[in-house]
Amino acid sequence: MINQKNRKRLLITSIILVMLVCLEGFQATSMSASTIRVACVGDSITYGYGYPAELQTLLGTSYSVENFGYSGRTAMSTGDKPYVNEKNFQDSLNYLPDIVVIMFGTNDSKVQNWVSKEEFKKQYKELVQSYTQLKSKPVVYLNTPATPFYVDGKTEGPMEFNIQKDMVHEAAEAVRELGKELGLQVIDINDITKNHPEWFRIDGIHPNADGAKAIANMVYDAIKK
Repeated sequence: MINQKNRKRLLITSIILVMLVCLEGFQATSMSASTIRVACVGDSITYGYGYPAELQTLLGTSYSVENFGYSGRTAMSTGDKPYVNEKNFQDSLNYLPDIVVIMFGTNDSKVQNWVSKEEFKKQYKELVQSYTQLKSKPVVYLNTPATPFYVDGKTEGPMEFNIQKDMVHEAAEAVRELGKELGLQVIDINDITKNHPEWFRIDGIHPNADGAKAIANMVYDAIKK
């Protein structure tokens, strides 16, 4: 039988163990609550070519960078593959991010999608406001679309994947205008990539490892400022 002294000792030990478990749970919750949630939203240049992963490395463990990109998607709901129709879009909203980085325009420029700069801007604004109106009140950054490059000696007409170079630049200008209109910071990926074809894969559209690092560095600098 357990005597009174041992019973008291066992009770004290049990209380200490419970307190330790509760403390660990509290610390884990506190750490989770203090982590800054970053949502990267966009097309394949966001989804499959490395910049969100590079951004996570740069920002470190106090940030949690989630990639909600989806290849081939458009900002425009009238495009052939609207981002707003995808689960990734809803998941990015449910994430309740503290920071959102949005990058569209490349697929919107395609022959079958492009209408005009004003139409792109109008529809893009609706997408952007889906994030600015979140209850988490995130800081939203708008990336202009990366500069596309002709390949295989081609110098005019539609590019790879039916992308139109001039329309990409119009989309970039629309993003700059939208940033001013909504009071959001624009990260001008279009401008920083325009003289760096070596940052892209053989299709001239998707960034390689160096391109992904360059984009991640620009986004990192904007966030840390």
